[in-house]
Amino acid sequence: MDNPVVIVGAGPAGLSCARTLLSRGVPVTLLDDNLQAGGQYFRQLPPGYTAAADARLLRETGRARELLAVLREDLLTCLPGTTVWSIPAPGMVAYAGPNGTGRIRARAIVLATGAQEVPFPFPGWVLPGVISAGGCLNLAKGQGLVPAGKVVVAGNGPLVLVAAATLAAAGAKVTHVIEAQPTRHVAAAMIRGLCEAPALVRKGVGYRMTLLRHGVRFLSGHVVTRAHGSGRIEAVDMAPLDPALRPHKTTRLEAQTLVLGYGLAPGSECARQSGCRMVRDTAMGGWVPQRSAGMETTVPGLYAIGDGAGIGGVEIALLEGQLAAHAILGEQDEPLQKRYRRIDGFRRRLSRAYQTHVPLSAADDETIICRCEDLRLKQLKAACLEDDTDLARVKSATRLGMGRCQGRNCLHSAARLLHVDATDRCAFPRTRPPVRPVRLRDLARDTSISPSREPDEALPASFE
Repeated sequence: MDNPVVIVGAGPAGLSCARTLLSRGVPVTLLDDNLQAGGQYFRQLPPGYTAAADARLLRETGRARELLAVLREDLLTCLPGTTVWSIPAPGMVAYAGPNGTGRIRARAIVLATGAQEVPFPFPGWVLPGVISAGGCLNLAKGQGLVPAGKVVVAGNGPLVLVAAATLAAAGAKVTHVIEAQPTRHVAAAMIRGLCEAPALVRKGVGYRMTLLRHGVRFLSGHVVTRAHGSGRIEAVDMAPLDPALRPHKTTRLEAQTLVLGYGLAPGSECARQSGCRMVRDTAMGGWVPQRSAGMETTVPGLYAIGDGAGIGGVEIALLEGQLAAHAILGEQDEPLQKRYRRIDGFRRRLSRAYQTHVPLSAADDETIICRCEDLRLKQLKAACLEDDTDLARVKSATRLGMGRCQGRNCLHSAARLLHVDATDRCAFPRTRPPVRPVRLRDLARDTSISPSREPDEALPASFE
């Protein structure tokens, strides 16, 4: 049998790509570190659980069933709970997990690695009861759990509405939504989207209507500045932003849960480690792999799709999965490309509408930035001794990003707060294998392990 197409990530983008390839008789190997396919958007209940007929969760079950049907295809090999920790050579994937460890030689590799949330540090953000919007959505969709007591949702971007509406519909007592960008700045993009992506605009309006029906107070042009509590969160300070985007005139709200959603960043570690040329595109979430119209990166045979290649949401992810599959098959689908360009234009305009002319911040010098290493902002500032300091130097001096998360939960925040991610040169430390934590006992079973290629020699000039 021919080498399979290896797809890393079983979310909407990866499943869409797999479905198209399998329909044409191409064998596919699908790897995902979650135990179930579906990703964050189509997150499934645990095995053996079913949702009640009157469940109030905002779930798209129809499209989820269609996509997940590919798991029953004979030409598909699915390895759930499996971590792809390196791409040690062109056309090869190294993996480890309970399903075995080893290497897979691929006809093509498709990275559908999704995104991670960018934390918004401020005094008190590490208190129990402060949770990310994505984490809260995962609990609601994957476990049917919603927080008790008064819930405040705060952030900047479309994820704020999604999280607030989902929680309110599921029965949580959401009292306030606090959004940093004034509504008028987003309205123009939404109006234009009526022609480009009407379904997405309707969905956004539906979220706002859900909040109105549940009596949720919506405040735009505000940020959260502090969380208070003894042992867990009890209250939240919020403040409007002045023209320079500095918070002032603080107001305190009672809250037992604070949900934060201040943006997403592409999970591009595998692309970087593979030597893909990266470009800084703020409308796509930051540093993303440069791609062709067929989603191929600058590394031949390596494709990147979905939020891992640029924040765009589920509709973009589904289309990019199909486009990558057609490119692997050597085909072109002009109607599909035209539809993609239309929705891509809308997602970029919406992303720019949420951007601010200076980075948002409510952190003081005592605010913890790196939770793994318990590093505060003043310690990171002390390591910035030169004007051109990058995060690699800060990491060497302070251990920033050396914890279990390997910087996924702190490097983006640190870059923003230290003003080192606003240039044409990537400020992030080089990505080295393993790109995800793996157990040594899993690696010990892989008798084919040899020294992995260091990415330094393959990285483009912008990373040197």
